[in-house]
Amino acid sequence: MLFKKKFLIFLGLVFFSFTVESAPPEKPPKKWPCDQVYNPKLNLSSIWQGPPIDKAIKDWWKDDTVIEYVNQLADPVLEEEKGIELIEEFAKKYTYFGILKKGDRDEKMTFLFAGLYQKAKDRRSRQYVGIIKFVDRQESLRKAIGSASKQIRKLRKEKVNQKDKRYVDASSQLEWNTKVFDQRTKLTEFICEEPVFNTQRLGYQSRKIMSYLK
Repeated sequence: MLFKKKFLIFLGLVFFSFTVESAPPEKPPKKWPCDQVYNPKLNLSSIWQGPPIDKAIKDWWKDDTVIEYVNQLADPVLEEEKGIELIEEFAKKYTYFGILKKGDRDEKMTFLFAGLYQKAKDRRSRQYVGIIKFVDRQESLRKAIGSASKQIRKLRKEKVNQKDKRYVDASSQLEWNTKVFDQRTKLTEFICEEPVFNTQRLGYQSRKIMSYLK
């Protein structure tokens, strides 16, 4: 479990080391690496069957308690069991003796989901931008590998000594870029799964929150 947490943190660093200058494009890039269908937008209707959240989206951040719990629940390494406990803890703040709900509980629970939805929506957008930048970087490495390979073939044809600086530099570049490319390729599957985990996390949170609205 500790390894899983560390690995998710590592993937987070891979994603959020990118500067998000714009939203991901509507259409997938030519070389989309994931098996999942390209869909940078989070579909609210497939996750939430509760009351409309138009007003809640605008107001949830005005409540300090909601902000506190949204930030805890939005942690990408938070385990589902702990997330359920936090939602239960939040709901109890708006009940009398843990049994009868207070008048504002439905509103607060809706605010909680609205905050989580906003966080998940923004995270998904960043993840898709990250995947696209990841692909662009892989393409740059692929071109660098091809260029170094071409240079080595040219030098061999010219019978240049392998100790020659030009040969050494081209060989080093080829070896390094190939190593980096291969290591990054192994991460592709996990990077593609991150938006899936993001949606699954919001899904269980939504179901738990809605159980208090029925």
